[in-house]
Amino acid sequence: MIKRLHLLALSIAAAGLLSVTPTLADEVVDEIDDINAKKCIRVRSLRSTKIVDDLNIIFYMVGSTTYHNILPRQCHGLARQDRFSYESRSGNLCYHDTIRILYQAGVGMQEGNACPLGKFHPISKDDAAALSEKLNEPPQANPIPLPEPEELGEDDAEPGDERQN
Repeated sequence: MIKRLHLLALSIAAAGLLSVTPTLADEVVDEIDDINAKKCIRVRSLRSTKIVDDLNIIFYMVGSTTYHNILPRQCHGLARQDRFSYESRSGNLCYHDTIRILYQAGVGMQEGNACPLGKFHPISKDDAAALSEKLNEPPQANPIPLPEPEELGEDDAEPGDERQN
């Protein structure tokens, strides 16, 4: 009986981990970020980029403006290759435009996976530095405490349970 309760508690905890939903605060922050986000940046104003990982790129603009672009999906190989190309016919780089990972191929470069960009979120240079440092650290695993199993009394016994007295 106790084993069954432990398994039930473990199943409930696992189900809780799989069904994580954003909190209201997260939704408000996302909404504010979306309001402040730019859909496009001018390529002529782009000074440099920093690939943080396969989901995050920091765009440093001429002057003091810095943007954080969170890709809509993981771009496998982006961080490992640490370089990408893009094509702009309008002079802008916009969300949903694609970047292509550049691979070393002999003495030249070869284009690889195409990945869409997200919106450009303005961030401070300090936040950009913290983002670069934080995401390059290995993740910390924190255990989730499980609730203590409760003892079932005779009145709480499930039908079909047979107790020997």
